[in-house]
Amino acid sequence: MQFQQYIRNHLRPYFLSALTLMLLFSLPLTSFAIREEQEGLDLDSKKYQELIKELSEKHQFDVKYLEDLFNQVVLKKDIIEKFERPAEHLPFYKYRKIFIKEDMIQKGHAYIEENRDLLTKVEKKYGVPKEIVASILGVETRFGKPGIERYRAFDVYNTAFALYPRREKFYRGELIAFLKLCRNEGFDPFSIKSSYAGAFGVPQFIPSSYLKYAVDFDGDGKKDLWHSKGDIYGSVASYLKTFGWKPGQLSYLPARIAKESPESKKMAKGHFRKTLPVAKAIRVGIDVPPPAKGNDLVSFAYYEPKQGEEALLALFGNFRAIARYNISVHYSLTIIELSRIFAMKGMAE
Repeated sequence: MQFQQYIRNHLRPYFLSALTLMLLFSLPLTSFAIREEQEGLDLDSKKYQELIKELSEKHQFDVKYLEDLFNQVVLKKDIIEKFERPAEHLPFYKYRKIFIKEDMIQKGHAYIEENRDLLTKVEKKYGVPKEIVASILGVETRFGKPGIERYRAFDVYNTAFALYPRREKFYRGELIAFLKLCRNEGFDPFSIKSSYAGAFGVPQFIPSSYLKYAVDFDGDGKKDLWHSKGDIYGSVASYLKTFGWKPGQLSYLPARIAKESPESKKMAKGHFRKTLPVAKAIRVGIDVPPPAKGNDLVSFAYYEPKQGEEALLALFGNFRAIARYNISVHYSLTIIELSRIFAMKGMAE
């Protein structure tokens, strides 16, 4: 009994202190980042005062509603780092390996077979092959796999607008589009999950694209990019058609500089959206092979098919249509290659 009393009076305080330290140091580091993670917006800043004013005066949002909404935003600073190192910055031979692999090919083929009738209806209406639509969905969300979208979309748009000056103007526009979208469709702004860049739904649309290009293909009065396969397929195909996809149009061909000159080098290294007639490219020294015709509009880009190897591509309308979905040569090349694999696999059966 005396021994137990000694323990209580003399050793217990030390034991509790030690236990406290053990618990303290066993906590994950994220526990100490809660304050930073929970950082909110400065609604008194000039940019937010101007934004709220525009939303209320031009788009008829209630100021109190907006303030309550913005006060619930949690800034996600980790996405800023992700903006600076997207996968598209990898050389193509590395980027390609992320998506062109056996698992993706098998799942994509099975997905097309399972949804062939609906994909075929969409293809007939918009002229976009089912394999292209499936390839985009595979690359974007693994055909709608849950868990891809890890952020609240409204947090993402506000984080980029508040903390990322390079894209501040862009995300300001997406913030406005998102709030309009939520009002139109009756969505809770905090119910929508997105990628770190703010894209959502199976086809990964951003708010402005949803408002402009999403379609109600199944005719139920809603544009549902989460659950309606008809709306999902139709919206992807509608988007590509709007930006120039045409059945039978070329996507890309190998090219080479046949006659080196300042003009041919400048042309080859220009932005892949900058187009000119094939005939003019040939005149200045860039060889573009058949079946390209002289009046076809072409642009150019270099890529690395293998480590240490650089090759020139001649890009055409269908390639550039896909590049409007994701402004990346690597992305468009991957979508086209994957779609060709799907098509060949389908013909083999």
